[in-house]
Amino acid sequence: MKTLIQITGVQYACPENSVLAVMAELEKQHPEVLLVTEHTHDYGIIVRALIGTEYRGVVSRFDIEQVLRMMQHDSTATLVGQLAETDLEGRCFTVCIDGDYPTPDTPNDNQTGIWSNWQWTGAPLLDSTADDRRLDISLKVTLAGLRQSGKIDKQTLLEHLDIVLKHARWDISRETQKQLNEVRNLLGQHTDNDLRALAPKFRHTLTALGSKKRTKEFQDTYLPELCRSDEAGRMRQQWYDMHKAELGNLKQWEPTINTQLEAIENCLMNLPADLCYQRDLFGDLMHRLLYLDIPRRKLNMLLSALVLRRLLRRLLGLPEDNDTSIDNEAERLLIKELTPIFNYNPDWARDFLLLAKGKKTTDITHLVSHWVRDRRICPDHCHRPLWTALHDAGIYNASESNWNLALNVR
Repeated sequence: MKTLIQITGVQYACPENSVLAVMAELEKQHPEVLLVTEHTHDYGIIVRALIGTEYRGVVSRFDIEQVLRMMQHDSTATLVGQLAETDLEGRCFTVCIDGDYPTPDTPNDNQTGIWSNWQWTGAPLLDSTADDRRLDISLKVTLAGLRQSGKIDKQTLLEHLDIVLKHARWDISRETQKQLNEVRNLLGQHTDNDLRALAPKFRHTLTALGSKKRTKEFQDTYLPELCRSDEAGRMRQQWYDMHKAELGNLKQWEPTINTQLEAIENCLMNLPADLCYQRDLFGDLMHRLLYLDIPRRKLNMLLSALVLRRLLRRLLGLPEDNDTSIDNEAERLLIKELTPIFNYNPDWARDFLLLAKGKKTTDITHLVSHWVRDRRICPDHCHRPLWTALHDAGIYNASESNWNLALNVR
């Protein structure tokens, strides 16, 4: 029986040579390949691919469990195979191993491994995004269509495959990755030429999840978009509702947020596999999680904690990654003071300052009246608290009595 194993990471394994040259050499020689286990602190067990003494990549995360079972069956830490085919676009190659190995058991998704003892129950959780739900549906349709050929119309199947390729770029949960691996295998074995032709593209898309480019995109694109999402807004509002009494008191709102932030930090410090050291490096964190088999629910807990942490830090005027919108410490502290007055929205506080600075007193009170009616300023705090903050900052220089007379908030 022949077993095909995918090797990825060629571009990282041989930096002294171009990928094109290495792949051309492999294609020409079809050499013998050694698969050897190695334990790393960051990722647990990996399996390196060697050609002679040269390191040429690692076993794909999709195939590593199967390779480890094969090694256990042979009571060895090394397997010997032959290069079967190369895929320049996917920057990977396939190794064929001969031998009679037992059929892998269906994995038990209820086993959480290193994640068993890690929990986050200190706040509401993020809901699934529309893209998450779309991916989940299309994966189910795709697997049903590929497992039972002809059950689902080919055009419909192709459309759902396109959705999977488009939306699989962020979901690194164990459940989704196992489904994607099955789709990858079924496409490669399919009898329909059009479907089988998608296998290299699909393999390349999945391999790219672990690339340096995607690590940067997780940091610069995915996290900011997640924090701005409707789901993050609903989670934040649920948290506000849970602490409505404390947040309504100007003396208690800051300690309440600090208490929650402390709980989040304690939670993150208890992450398994020393992930706490990547808690401020979101891209690196997600890259490691991809290889640490994180269950979907645990991933949602972690993302919820990280997003809430980021949103609450903004309420206190604390700096965020790559945040250069606040020019000086005085303005940062003023926005922090104004945030509860502007219904705990630091963006509204910041926008108000931009509009109010340098304006006449009547223009400022007119703006405040409008924003109170528009529910962007809390009616309970629009008199003395807001006047005090703006007066002390030198933005509104008239008296408090003039302020109260000019406001039209009834």
